[in-house]
Amino acid sequence: MEGKKNIKENFYTAVLYVIYAVGIIGHILAPFREIMLSLTSFTLLLTGGLVIINIAPKNKKLIQWIIATYLFTLLLEIAGVKTGLIFGEYHYGEVLKPKIFETPVIIGMNWVLVILGSIKISKRYFNNGLLIILTTALLAVLFDFIMEPVAIKLDYWQWENNTIPLKNYFAWFLIALAFSAYFVYNKIEIRPSLIEHYFIVQAAFFLILNVAL
Repeated sequence: MEGKKNIKENFYTAVLYVIYAVGIIGHILAPFREIMLSLTSFTLLLTGGLVIINIAPKNKKLIQWIIATYLFTLLLEIAGVKTGLIFGEYHYGEVLKPKIFETPVIIGMNWVLVILGSIKISKRYFNNGLLIILTTALLAVLFDFIMEPVAIKLDYWQWENNTIPLKNYFAWFLIALAFSAYFVYNKIEIRPSLIEHYFIVQAAFFLILNVAL
């Protein structure tokens, strides 16, 4: 049974790497870029859904954490777009759809997966709860730092005056800190490593496009 689980997880991992490798090439080659951009939300939903389905079955605490994190971060993003008080003054472009109150509904899933990936990587290296929480928050901020230039170039979102405010990174740190603390202190377990690969492949996607675009 364990062998079958490993085979399935290895297959899903390979699928992730293939999809994002195709995405990198498609974004670099100008004739295919518009097609890639039109598929962005679908790709995030497909790959993110694949990860969640793989890691969450029969894990009630994890499912509750995913739902709470998705809803709360989506509300924070809506409030952020409307007020500029949380992350700074920004607005979403036309790449990420559909939207609710000018905010892509997929963005909450991105928060869920980035924080989960950061937690899983942190737990691989630390056993202390406080260290896991702090490392998770730092990894999430690092991810956003890597993502921002590419997201702006591809019109995922735009910042006022083309300047990313420091409070954006501070907000990322606090949000990741809060939800990783919720995760750790409720003793939620997350076993499959697919979420780590998702974090790594997305980070690699943005790192490569930072150089190539």
